[in-house]
Amino acid sequence: TVEKDEGNAEIARRHFDDSPYGHLIELKVGDGMEALRGMEGGQYDVVFLDANKKQYANYLRLMLDLDVLRVGGLLIVDNVMWKGRVVELQHLSEEERVELSHSRQKRGVMSLVESDKYALAMHAFNEYARGEE
Repeated sequence: TVEKDEGNAEIARRHFDDSPYGHLIELKVGDGMEALRGMEGGQYDVVFLDANKKQYANYLRLMLDLDVLRVGGLLIVDNVMWKGRVVELQHLSEEERVELSHSRQKRGVMSLVESDKYALAMHAFNEYARGEE
């Protein structure tokens, strides 16, 4: 696993140390793209991607270019539907999106504009992953 924040990495280390499987988990601290470059060669059974949503497609491209996963390995990707927004964006008119945004802002929820940015990024990733880019 790769964690950019040292504080979060320390919390993860404590949990790994408490786990009977902790010895199987490798924790790297730093930038995810840089860490991936050091993982070349198909040595991993599982990769869990939870990073900058707008960079997911770039992470996937690099993983494929570097052959990071073993044949038959599993790539688990967080937030591929971004709280349902990926699907909603395909079915809402601009007027409906604006109305929903105002409603969300009144409730103190993440602005729809910000949420849409992540949803659009996840949609682009999903299209890339399906080979439709």
